[in-house]
Amino acid sequence: MKRNLLAVTIAALSFSTVQAGEAVFYVTEDGQAVNDILVKVDGKKKLVGKNGFVVFDLKSDLKDGNHQVELSQYGESTGEFEFDASSHQNAEVQVELIAGEAMADVALYVPGKDTGEPSALGQISGYVESDETGGGVEAAIISVEGTAYTTTTDNKGFYQLEMPRGEYALKIAHPNYGNREVKRLRVISQVSTNVNLNLSMSGEGVIEEVVAVGSYIPSTVTAQQRDSSAILNAIGSEQFSRFGDSNAASALKRVAGVTVSNGKYVVSRGLNERHSTIMLNGASLPSPDPSRRVVPLDIFPSTILDGIEVQKSFTPDVYADSTGAAVKLKTKKFPEEFEGKISASLGGVKGLTFNNRQIQQSEGTDLLGLGATGDRELPDSFGSLNENSAKSSLVANDFADNLGTESKTIAPNTSLEMGMGNTLLDNGSMQLGYTTSFKYSNKWDMQDREQNTYDVNNGVLTKDDAYKQERTSNDINLGAGISVGMIIGDHEYSSNTMLLRQTHTENIIETGVGGDQDRESLNYKLGWYERQFLFQQFTGEHFFTGLSETQANWQVSISEAKLDAPDERTYSFERDPDEADEEYVLYWSSLGRVYNELTDNNLDFSADFSTLVFANDDMEAKAKYGFSMFSRERDADGTTVNYSGNGQTASDYEGNTDIEDVVNSAIDTQELGVVVGSRPSDDYNATWDMSSFYLMADFEMFDNFKILLGARAEDSKLKLNTYTIGSTSDALVQDNAQVNDDGVFTSASALYYITDDLQIRGTVYDTINRPDFREISNSFYVDPESGDTYVGNTDLQSSDVDNTDIRLEYYFTDNESISFAYFIKDFEQPIEKTLKTGGAVRSFENAETGELSGFEIDFRKEFDFNVLTAFVSGNYAEIDSEVDLVVGSTLQTQAMQGQPENLINVQMGLDQLEWGSEFTVLFNHQGESLEAVSIGDDPNVIKQPRSQIDFNYSQELGDDLELKVKLKNITDEAIELTQEDRVYRKYKKGTELSFGISMPL
Repeated sequence: MKRNLLAVTIAALSFSTVQAGEAVFYVTEDGQAVNDILVKVDGKKKLVGKNGFVVFDLKSDLKDGNHQVELSQYGESTGEFEFDASSHQNAEVQVELIAGEAMADVALYVPGKDTGEPSALGQISGYVESDETGGGVEAAIISVEGTAYTTTTDNKGFYQLEMPRGEYALKIAHPNYGNREVKRLRVISQVSTNVNLNLSMSGEGVIEEVVAVGSYIPSTVTAQQRDSSAILNAIGSEQFSRFGDSNAASALKRVAGVTVSNGKYVVSRGLNERHSTIMLNGASLPSPDPSRRVVPLDIFPSTILDGIEVQKSFTPDVYADSTGAAVKLKTKKFPEEFEGKISASLGGVKGLTFNNRQIQQSEGTDLLGLGATGDRELPDSFGSLNENSAKSSLVANDFADNLGTESKTIAPNTSLEMGMGNTLLDNGSMQLGYTTSFKYSNKWDMQDREQNTYDVNNGVLTKDDAYKQERTSNDINLGAGISVGMIIGDHEYSSNTMLLRQTHTENIIETGVGGDQDRESLNYKLGWYERQFLFQQFTGEHFFTGLSETQANWQVSISEAKLDAPDERTYSFERDPDEADEEYVLYWSSLGRVYNELTDNNLDFSADFSTLVFANDDMEAKAKYGFSMFSRERDADGTTVNYSGNGQTASDYEGNTDIEDVVNSAIDTQELGVVVGSRPSDDYNATWDMSSFYLMADFEMFDNFKILLGARAEDSKLKLNTYTIGSTSDALVQDNAQVNDDGVFTSASALYYITDDLQIRGTVYDTINRPDFREISNSFYVDPESGDTYVGNTDLQSSDVDNTDIRLEYYFTDNESISFAYFIKDFEQPIEKTLKTGGAVRSFENAETGELSGFEIDFRKEFDFNVLTAFVSGNYAEIDSEVDLVVGSTLQTQAMQGQPENLINVQMGLDQLEWGSEFTVLFNHQGESLEAVSIGDDPNVIKQPRSQIDFNYSQELGDDLELKVKLKNITDEAIELTQEDRVYRKYKKGTELSFGISMPL
């Protein structure tokens, strides 16, 4: 809609920033702006900017009076002319290049003196397009900054504004696409300037100095979702904010068919994390988790990410072990002008925050997660002992007095985030900028568990051990990243540096009856785990128009993932429940300390190319090809310290549960000492080298059909070296395990546009699933996330997978859609997690065969109530699987480990744009899944269905100040694992409430 001329004039007088004494040159050719023209005025030279204009200051650059103008292009003159202007006037110089010659039209005016004249009016019109759908964005509000002067896009995305000449700042707002700004927008009299804009759900942005005909197309993670030949889901940074996502893991829970295990690891289409790959700007990543190959996603704060793509079907340009998904993380690029924001939050968990809990003793730097030194360090004197040394009380005395716990009031959860970026240089031929981020968070969790194990006696399942467990954990995240980018013409370079740290502490106090002698026990386990991820990457993006429009992208990355787990302490007090007068006694055999260090170093290089091979009115063919290689090396060092005494314990200590008093007294009397308890297999070295090459042919035909055919060749060599004790002597025997495979993995996909709004895509492809380092190691280890003990299987082999996917999509409006997907996967030798007899140790086995199939529904619907806007979106996945696993001598059929029967995600939002209010409700449901397969007569461990409801509220408080309130896990439904419908493990997480505020820097 148009405002009347008086309102336009008032707006122009109030908000136009153009001052007297400017000469604005606007250069076009065939109605389109050009940016390769050199303008020389009175000897002063300036290059026309990217939007077709250049500005001279008549006060400083030029003198009053007559001005000589010369224009040239690539060193050749395109014309010359002159004009008269003084420093109290402005000059609008419209230059049209006709047949290579400049034709100039000069208009002089005094700013503010002619705003009411029709001759002073110009027009801005254009089209607002969605990056997600490729169509126009309806009902986008376009306003002159600071006024009520607005217009809205029509049902096809078009808009039009008429206003006096001058310079303005515009705002574009939409409930689903967020806000964008157009800075330094020039309006020239008697000229209709066409400004086309793209909006994306990936977040806010700034468009600078728009004058010319053309469109601004930002790089976003969602741009390929509709036109991709792969089955693709994407999440933009705007959605991170909308749904309260603090890291990559929490954002992925809303993707159809995807869950997040332990709050860290992606489970796609029922396939646990071992079936997915994680890539950061195209690079493979090592993991600081010793029990998993994939990097935990919760270490990546959302502040450093521009978005996430979840590619559920394999294409040859990603790794062949992406059977579940290839999760592509992309970091932010520098903005057009300075952007900065700081956010802080404070929250708590019901039943935990401000309550007293028993936790391990703390040190000064624990608050920052820097506690692997000091009291938790292994004493140097312990290095003098070996497996044959007698117990040493002297060395035992060198260990810190940190076995006991202390009562602590749990503080609120806190978080502080800061991010900023800017363009440091933009001279028309080169841009240089940066973006940087910092995050600190300190979060407490609790799991007050009911924990049981069972035995089968005469075919009847009976309870063996029963414990109540108070588990208090603390996660401290500390990270920073900086990205520096440079754009020179059609070439872009960047350097991405990232340091992410995550410290996880475990404080477990367990009471119950169990063990070999069914004794009542009081068990303690105190753990400190520092994970660190260091990443340095250099990237390049190039476009060569003279080489058949070849696009080349490359990256080289050096990364290190490290785990430092010092001084994991365990001990137990036991007593006979049948003896009424017996007191708790500390058993020396239960007392121990474990020190683990693990370092993964990774060198990764890849290059990808796309070349236009053929194009006419009916068909376009592109060749896509590339190669990659990485070399990963892991060094693991484990040290176990056992305590040894004379007998079980002295009767003088009976009834004393002060662990430090008992231990120190026994050491002082030399009744207690330390011995080396490490196994040779606790130390190991492993390498993984892989090289690959791929080739794809991408065809677009008849404007409604796309085909992609391709293959990827991979050569993978995984090797682990460790030691075991010989069978006839104490001599060490080298124990090596290796998994080598090479193969060609093919993919064929098609996308057919049935109508403009309805399309169908399908793909068939081959993938592989390889074991991890730990899974082929013969050493025992404890998973710090679950507390379960594992041992590897040196005979594990890779698993081959045949896949078929199909998806039907209907985009019934620009921002509303519904899709239906079906998939089926056939496995040879699938790798399954197993529970060994007795339920105390878990391992891995190759099953015979397996099959997984399912379907997904994904939808979004919007509602407009004039003052209010609303949306509802969500997805549903139904998954079924079977594996044939040999247990002993019996072939049994069951579901695949970790695969939920169904998944449901629903998001509902209500916005009041005038007030700046957003209300969002999120619902997540995970169906029943097989947690672990039991080896022997014991029944399998089943994870029961669970639902969770979260609520987010956001309120603009003015001056870009924003308040956020989050209420998570509102119903606090229990997490429950069962064996034959009996509780194996059960606990609640607690409802969490947090308040946050963010403001610009």
